[in-house]
Amino acid sequence: MIDILKPVIILFFCILWMIYLIDLHIYFTISVLRKQPLTPVVPMRPLYWTRIIVTSPPPEIIAADEVEQEALWHKLEEANIENINEFTDLFSRQIVERKPPKKKAEQTSKQQAMKILDSKRSQNVGILASSLHVDFSEIENAIYNFDTSVISLEALQQIYEVRATKEEIEKIRGHVEAKPEVPLDKPEQFLHELAEIPNFADRIACFMFQSEFEDGISTIDSKLNNLKSTCEFIMTSENLKKVFSIILALGNYMNGGNRTRGQADGFGLEILPKLRDVKSKDSSVTLLHFIIRTYMKGLPDPLATDIPLPIPEPGDIDRASAVEFEDIETDLKQLQKDFSICQKKTEKVIASSNEEHLQPFKEKMEAFLTEGQKQLTDEFDNLEECKQKFLTVMKFYQYVPKGTKISEVPPKDFFALWSPFCKEFKDIWKKEQQRVMKEKVQEAKRKQEEKKKSLTVKTVKKEEGGLKSKLQKMLKMDDRSNSFT
Repeated sequence: MIDILKPVIILFFCILWMIYLIDLHIYFTISVLRKQPLTPVVPMRPLYWTRIIVTSPPPEIIAADEVEQEALWHKLEEANIENINEFTDLFSRQIVERKPPKKKAEQTSKQQAMKILDSKRSQNVGILASSLHVDFSEIENAIYNFDTSVISLEALQQIYEVRATKEEIEKIRGHVEAKPEVPLDKPEQFLHELAEIPNFADRIACFMFQSEFEDGISTIDSKLNNLKSTCEFIMTSENLKKVFSIILALGNYMNGGNRTRGQADGFGLEILPKLRDVKSKDSSVTLLHFIIRTYMKGLPDPLATDIPLPIPEPGDIDRASAVEFEDIETDLKQLQKDFSICQKKTEKVIASSNEEHLQPFKEKMEAFLTEGQKQLTDEFDNLEECKQKFLTVMKFYQYVPKGTKISEVPPKDFFALWSPFCKEFKDIWKKEQQRVMKEKVQEAKRKQEEKKKSLTVKTVKKEEGGLKSKLQKMLKMDDRSNSFT
């Protein structure tokens, strides 16, 4: 008998233990909530966010260097919503009578010039040489003096790309030595003259790399600096904090009385792109519209031209989202590798050039290499600083990634939550400003019409028996008596 009851007894105690754990969890959850329960005057539409509860450790165990990295929700207070009655009316839960489901219906000449190149290769070189429209001396000047005033860098790059191969130049020089009386065809002559410039290929390669390096460094620097400034903005902007305090206040009001979503100290960023989808009971306005209107009502003049957008620019968010730390690190390492190759080519040209053709190549390249090495070092440091800044901003918002460590989250995952929110916010922001402007114009017209009505003059007739009339008569009588005397 005992053996038969044993599984039932074990099951009974297991159920009791689970009930105890649930009650314990609820007790500790309630005990750490900083905010008092809130009960809206009427049932509200819920806002399905991820509630964040702040559990502050005692001050003495917080390290001094951690103060600046304290999460947003530790200090952010809910905004005072003055138009809460309007909000309650708009976003209260609409009572819908459930109708019984309907059953769905079932459904189913002169001396010929020497040609050495093949015809296609000859044609390509000939077209380029003819398209330059300059004497060959100008090409020499550009290569020796880094002068692109006559021949552009793009043209020099094209010249570099059509340069003769080792086999081609050997054949061309062999013909010149064997039969100097037989002229070379124009394409072959062009390649021959290029090959006669000392270190022609290395000089142009160094020249082109300068431009490529500057473009590459500038692109990387722009990406990283935009990411840093965007992270800085969303951590320090007081205007953005004001927007978030409004979201927090409205969300807690909507979730009032709910034990898992109410009394929140903060919210997961996953709710940001969903704010535009929460509509009022008559679908006339979204929650994001109401948030923006509430923010604008707190401004001294919502139409002032110097009022900044309180959220990051959508373009900045998109550029930050496109940053891939691994790709940038790869690009920097490739630049560093190409930089070392350029350095070796520079040393080779300097070592083999005669005094006549040494400058300004030596001076310009040495200056470039010194500055370039500094820029590379700065950008590697910049990359590490950006990684740390990005990690800090995720911790600031207590962002919890799915299926990966926070240190491995790419910017695109984090900023994907911001991008639709910022785009929609900016669009509504502009429309709300236009709406406010229209209301002000209508108000001004109304006041003007009222003023016109008030200026209507009423004509009043003089009373014959009045004091003024009597005085006038007395004066006239005096005048007459004086005239008789």
